Amino acid sequence: MYIYLLKNPDIKEGKLISKTSNQNIEITVTELMRPYFLLKDSECQVTTATRVVPMEGPNNFRDLGGYETNDHHHIKWGKLFRSDHLHRITSNDKKILEEIGVKTIIDYRRQDEYSNQPNKIWSTLKKTFHIVPQAERAVIAAKAGGTKEKVRQLVEHEVDQDIKFDNSGKTMIEQARDFVRLYENKKIYRQMIEIVLNEQNIPIDQHCRGGKDRTGYGVAIILYLLGVNIDVIIEDYMLTKTLRSKRNDRRMRQYSNETNDKNVLDYLYSMLDTRSEYLSASFDEMIKESGSIDNYLKNELNVTKSEITLLRSLYLE
Repeated sequence: MYIYLLKNPDIKEGKLISKTSNQNIEITVTELMRPYFLLKDSECQVTTATRVVPMEGPNNFRDLGGYETNDHHHIKWGKLFRSDHLHRITSNDKKILEEIGVKTIIDYRRQDEYSNQPNKIWSTLKKTFHIVPQAERAVIAAKAGGTKEKVRQLVEHEVDQDIKFDNSGKTMIEQARDFVRLYENKKIYRQMIEIVLNEQNIPIDQHCRGGKDRTGYGVAIILYLLGVNIDVIIEDYMLTKTLRSKRNDRRMRQYSNETNDKNVLDYLYSMLDTRSEYLSASFDEMIKESGSIDNYLKNELNVTKSEITLLRSLYLE
């Protein structure tokens, strides 16, 4: 097998860095911030890369490339990304984004969120779309500045809503259903689809604050339209749990300094946590509303067959 180093995933020629018959091989790359690899033998070739793009600021930035569809195509690398907010990117992070060539940002955060923590910019960035879903539960969980203030806002909000404090995740499940059933959210995620359909916007990163709820639902729609199996879509969603585990543990230690009420702490953890049932609730709500996911996307988000064809031509190998 021949392994080539690629600066751009669209090219099919690169620097030969290894010729090997080994099943496992360790490669060190120093000349590129975001390397892609072409694996080639006498019978086939495939382009690949690391799923997670290692950055110093963001902890949840990743490439959606490489996922296989139900009809055995693969999503192109380097075209679609998802992340947490880009307020803390470093100079090295900017170089990575520039090497990738990220041109467009879909920012799901509300104005108060992105005003308090504005994304930094880099040379290839051309456009940021601020499209704001109605996601009060997700925003309250993310926006409060101080830990004490966050605990207070969460508790006061849920007392007003008469929600039982426990670890069930019912609040986030209702949020996931709201993404699907609220008219305003249907308009927002339809707008997201139109942005992704515009070839001039590629490469695209979509994000909210943590890259879990608002972003997770948006990414799930695109992956489904590209033909990725729901089990794989949920696996991608659950990567957020792994990538943000240290951050969530640190946050829970801070919360425990503000309250020793186990029920409240359990509830707070359910807001931070990434659980498959959260995203599954969105898909279940689509089926409940329209009979099937396909019917929902067609009837409620107005996705046409020609748009699906265009989407797949843009993003599938």
